[in-house]
Amino acid sequence: MAPKQVFLKTISGSTAVLSSVETTAELFSAASRLENLPVADLRLTHASRDLPLQEQSLEEFGIADGANVFALARLRGGGKKRKKKTYTKPKKIKHKHKTVKLAVLNYYKISSDGKIERLRRECPADTCGAGVFMAQHHDRVYCGKCSLTYVHS
Repeated sequence: MAPKQVFLKTISGSTAVLSSVETTAELFSAASRLENLPVADLRLTHASRDLPLQEQSLEEFGIADGANVFALARLRGGGKKRKKKTYTKPKKIKHKHKTVKLAVLNYYKISSDGKIERLRRECPADTCGAGVFMAQHHDRVYCGKCSLTYVHS
């Protein structure tokens, strides 16, 4: 078995000529010295196939004299891909707040003689005072500021 001349394409992109290389282990150790990486972090490929780190001859992998071998860095990670969730119900449409221009006019009525009449009940609590109106529900009147509630019977 005659020693072979192999062209090693490094990670940085340069090409190194390795002569008198006969086994894959020798190829890995030479690439490790060139790249300043441990052998465990290197991956060598030829003809889109990974070369093993074991002591085997280059002829077993079809690496002829003057062949190109590529050095790659081994990537960490590579966990399983997660299955995409399938939802059975459609998304809930969120309530959009409607803005009404001059909404305060719904709380007052101006009579023909110029008097102002309040259309909704004001909260009688001391913390709220005048100007805080109570919400009119079908079964109750509620103050949003102090939580005072009067239930209709």
